[in-house]
Amino acid sequence: MTSSTTKMAADLNDPRIKRLVMTVALPAVAGLTASAAHHAVNAMFIGALGAQALAGVSLVLPLFLLVSAATEGLGIGLATLLARSLGQGDVKAASSVAVTALVAAVPMGIVLSTLIYLALPAFVMAVGGEGDLLASGLTYGRLIAFGVTLGILQAICDFIAIAEGNSRFSMTVLIASFALNIALDPVFIFLLDFREAGAAIATMVSTVAALLAYAVYFYRRRGNVRIDLSLIRWHLLKPISSIGIPACATSIVTGLGFMVLLRQASQSGGETGVAAIAIAIRLIAFGQLPVFGFCLGAQSVVSHAVGLGDDQRIKATIRFMLMVTIPVALCYSTLLLIAAGPIARLFTESPEVAEQTATCLRLLFPVFPLAAFQSVLLVMLQSRARAGLSALVGLAPNGYMLIPLLMLLPAWLGFIGVAIAPAAAAVLTAALGIVVARREWATILPSSDGPLPGLSALHPETRGLS
Repeated sequence: MTSSTTKMAADLNDPRIKRLVMTVALPAVAGLTASAAHHAVNAMFIGALGAQALAGVSLVLPLFLLVSAATEGLGIGLATLLARSLGQGDVKAASSVAVTALVAAVPMGIVLSTLIYLALPAFVMAVGGEGDLLASGLTYGRLIAFGVTLGILQAICDFIAIAEGNSRFSMTVLIASFALNIALDPVFIFLLDFREAGAAIATMVSTVAALLAYAVYFYRRRGNVRIDLSLIRWHLLKPISSIGIPACATSIVTGLGFMVLLRQASQSGGETGVAAIAIAIRLIAFGQLPVFGFCLGAQSVVSHAVGLGDDQRIKATIRFMLMVTIPVALCYSTLLLIAAGPIARLFTESPEVAEQTATCLRLLFPVFPLAAFQSVLLVMLQSRARAGLSALVGLAPNGYMLIPLLMLLPAWLGFIGVAIAPAAAAVLTAALGIVVARREWATILPSSDGPLPGLSALHPETRGLS
């Protein structure tokens, strides 16, 4: 390991767990907070083009959540396996996981890009887009579809850096690329008058810049793993997939849930309702992405502890994660509750849209602290290879809990029913999560002399690579 690597990477064996978690998690928080801020600012720029432009662009977002789903599944699978390998002291196996995932990302991106481009018109019309809404959605969506592979590669690089303890570098790249995106947005959207297309172009340019930074990172070996095509082990896709599929399914269901949410908003509130829900969704992301970033960074510590077979360390890390994430999420909920009106007016000049957005934000109050609990629970389940329980919890809030509520509540309450449904689903999911958490916590023994049950299947996949 080079001196630069030593300086950049956190020591995942550090006995000071709170300090270690903060060291690896805070940069991830900063990076995903920058991502959330970027989405919020991007919405402000597009919103300045009018409610029609914001609503049209927002209609295509659930389709691109399929890309996020596949990326998250691949990323969480590789990050968990990579951190476990490092916990077992097998750097070569960790490198094989990283390079296999990176290479697999290319054909996956090409396939998804092609499918999205072809399906886009039918999808936008299916969720209520027509006329100007359809035109705005297609203009933005078709350009973004071309950059899908680049976006997946950047995300996989982020997962690799965070999993090996270099979350600070990931943070730097994310903040720099999003700052570039925000700087380019007004140039392409307004100065060059590309409107919705300008937002898509700015996103692709910033993604290319981020990939160039990672090319330098891997070339100079700033991390523990090395990218060498001779280390590709295709059989590693099986354990990566087994860990990542629940996360992938969760994101797919989230996309489906958002699609139903937008469609119900369109039917109950028209263009104004879609714009209001679109703003609310972005503010949900603004509150949840930092928490997800904290959990993503801390997951490397949990997975590393699983690789060590240190149950006390697993429990201590999970406790600390809950102590941090739930109070922070509660503060954000309180802010939205108190300042819903002024916050809504930042995104639109339409009084009707602002009023409906403020109503949505107030009703979303319970979502954030409950989602924080769910995120920590999913880290524990994913790190311990509890695929079934992970899917059960992950699919609930935006899937089998939310969608039936979206079918029922608007028929009784109109647009207010659309706004209430996510909060009600979050409460039901939390009740389920408490039951699962109590059961899983009881299976983690106070101490052990070896890896947890279920990890033995991992070793044949990596043994012999060192």
